[in-house]
Amino acid sequence: MVPDLQELTAFEKQLLRDEVLDESKLRRAREEAASKGVPLADVITQLGFATAEAVYRSLAGFCEMRFVQASKIEVAPELLDRIPARFVTHYHFVPLEERRGTLVVAISDPLNPHLLDDIRRVLKQRIDAVVTTPQEIKQAIKALYGVGADTMERMTSGVSGDEPSMNLDGRAAGTDLDDDTIDASIIKFVNQLIAEAIQSDTTDIHIEPFEEQLRVRFRIDGILHQVPTPPSIRGFQAAIVSRVKIMANLNIAEKRLPQDGKLIVNLGDGTYDLRISILPTPHGETVNMRILSRSSVLLTLAELGFQGEDMRLFNNFISKPHGIILVTGPTGSGKTTTLYAALNKLNKLDRKIITIEDPIEYQLAGITQMQVQPRIGFDFSMGLRSMLRHDPDIMLVGEIRDYETAEMAIRSSLTGHLVLSTLHTNDAPGAVTRLADMGVEPFLISSTMIAAVAQRLIRRVCPACAAPVIPDPGLLEAEFGVGPEEASGIRFVEGKGCDTCRHTGYKGRLAIYEIMPFTDQIKELTVRRATALDIKRHAHEEGMKTLRAAGWERIRQGVTTVAEVLRVTADAEAIRATIEAGHATV
Repeated sequence: MVPDLQELTAFEKQLLRDEVLDESKLRRAREEAASKGVPLADVITQLGFATAEAVYRSLAGFCEMRFVQASKIEVAPELLDRIPARFVTHYHFVPLEERRGTLVVAISDPLNPHLLDDIRRVLKQRIDAVVTTPQEIKQAIKALYGVGADTMERMTSGVSGDEPSMNLDGRAAGTDLDDDTIDASIIKFVNQLIAEAIQSDTTDIHIEPFEEQLRVRFRIDGILHQVPTPPSIRGFQAAIVSRVKIMANLNIAEKRLPQDGKLIVNLGDGTYDLRISILPTPHGETVNMRILSRSSVLLTLAELGFQGEDMRLFNNFISKPHGIILVTGPTGSGKTTTLYAALNKLNKLDRKIITIEDPIEYQLAGITQMQVQPRIGFDFSMGLRSMLRHDPDIMLVGEIRDYETAEMAIRSSLTGHLVLSTLHTNDAPGAVTRLADMGVEPFLISSTMIAAVAQRLIRRVCPACAAPVIPDPGLLEAEFGVGPEEASGIRFVEGKGCDTCRHTGYKGRLAIYEIMPFTDQIKELTVRRATALDIKRHAHEEGMKTLRAAGWERIRQGVTTVAEVLRVTADAEAIRATIEAGHATV
């Protein structure tokens, strides 16, 4: 039953008057807020009944205050220098400007009768308040003061609390990043940094020391973004590195040699594996942390980006009883994820599947997985020899890095096994010359290879801010061979940038593929030691779609942009062989 208007608070009546939500949704939100003991405004946004901006605009109107988007307001640096980060974090406000001795601050809880009084008392200044959303305050504090600024201030001033012990065994249990009992310290700062990275869908954290600064960058959707950090972080570089080493069970006394390790962290309901790499530099040790989520959903081939003829071809390849399928591309192009999707499709009760990887990125039920241990001599080639004694039908080799591994993979395929692996080349035809450079005989390559698949990851246009755009006709003609007439029938899109995509215009990624089956003609060229360019030209004549052509299809579909496809396919020189073959279009 809808609550009687007499029972509603003044703010709830305001929400109905502003048509932020209707009475039935308000009733459900009130019940949820009462049962969980959380603010009504938070529940309304969590249930998706209204946006945070709509709720807090109504709240501002009810309190007769102005609503602002705090994260979009430029704040004078001298104001930030005067107001410590630990104050704004504790009282959850953002200083915006100073007018004739009155400080204008943005708050998200104007109904709290004590908040403004506390801020006035702490800052000893007249205060004027405006309203914004909690998320806007959180974003603004990070942008203005940097990640972990309050922690850095406490360490600089010598203020610290008790630091409870944590389970740091990276080999077993995990470090809980949600543990609020950890006081201001290096422990808390590193936890804040990792938590912020995970919440931002970061794949890599880079902590890089230079002479005058310590730079922190996150790689999101394949692109590096600098993370705002307080200037005082440079003085704690050695302590931060030592903390990471302790978490990863590395030697904190060794600062001259590279070190690699791993750890497990818990955040919310998620568990994450972090691969740690530390390198010595003239200005201190630099840290890279690769983040892998254990709770990641294993994607299907269609979800990765296979479609139409590509899907038919790849399914045909992986259904072969024996031979080698190589997926090629640079580091971070999604090669292993593609092979996992293939294994997941092949994983049946009547098949024995064994993998050897570095590292094991996904746990696959029903599949035997091994991880290489170079420090004890257990490498890919040794693992391959051992795998053969277990009578597998399908074998996955994480990467072919040397002649020994390549030779063992070929020998395995010759004895009736399907072998899947990865290789670092720019395009699919380059796999042939790369194996030949390793010392593999061309006749063995031609007799065992089923296909080479090159891939790249392209960023998707953000659906929240996608808008039509007209690309440069000259660019389309030069790079894709597409004339004005064909281009006129295509709706090109581009992300304008919004909070959802961190103002990049892109959100999420998918793969594009260049698939080269080893046909009789390709095998003949391989035996004759033809160049990769000659092989590519013939493969294109036989119908192979280049990476750039695959990217063009995604442009036509409105999934990505011209600039993004050019960026990720530049190293593959996808169009050169096409032009030399006498074709003007993709």
